[in-house]
Amino acid sequence: FALLTAGSRSAIQVGNATSKAATALRKQLLERAGEVLEADAADLVLEDGVISVRGAPAKRVPATQVVPDGGLEVLEKFDPKRGTAYASGCHAAIVAVDPETGQVEVLRYVIAHDTGNPINELMIEGQMHGGYAHGLGYALFEAAVYDPDGNFRTASFLDYSIVSTGEVGAEPELVHIVTPTDANPEGFKGAGESGTIPVPAAISNAVEDALRKRKPDAVIDRLPITSDRIVEILSA
Repeated sequence: FALLTAGSRSAIQVGNATSKAATALRKQLLERAGEVLEADAADLVLEDGVISVRGAPAKRVPATQVVPDGGLEVLEKFDPKRGTAYASGCHAAIVAVDPETGQVEVLRYVIAHDTGNPINELMIEGQMHGGYAHGLGYALFEAAVYDPDGNFRTASFLDYSIVSTGEVGAEPELVHIVTPTDANPEGFKGAGESGTIPVPAAISNAVEDALRKRKPDAVIDRLPITSDRIVEILSA
């Protein structure tokens, strides 16, 4: 049970509960195998679906053979000391800005992130890439626009600009850092925040730095940083 599947709670609460259940189920398997192999469960090894006696690998049985027809069932719960354990991250961006059109191109982007003990490294990489695209859209494209009469002008994706493959540009370089948290037994942290939240700040700082090569007092003080906004800043 978790309060909600958001805010970096899923891996921490569901992941640790699943780990406890898996440990309990493994104990049941080894105890049942011990009866078949006439060995103490503490002396058994479960590997690649086979249970064998430590030091006597020929004495073995497939794990499936010790599972009863009705299957095995365990029930475990996990109550964390702290409900969340947030990831941390540091982002760096190199951009090029066309002073005539205001077009921003991301030349290089690096994400250093720490999500604690990884459950699935490939999925974490995908989350970092998706978070980067999400943050890039927030930084450069996405805006809720109203006309002078208060009418909402970006009510559909026909008018609301989001990032596509072409706008993402350079694939972010990832630096994985693993620092297990002490907030839960498995050392899990969330993986959503560290890929998304720093992106607008990193892009804004990089664009502002580029603009100051032309206009030393240029300031980026709101999002999104549209092409029109960049041209306006440089021509002010």
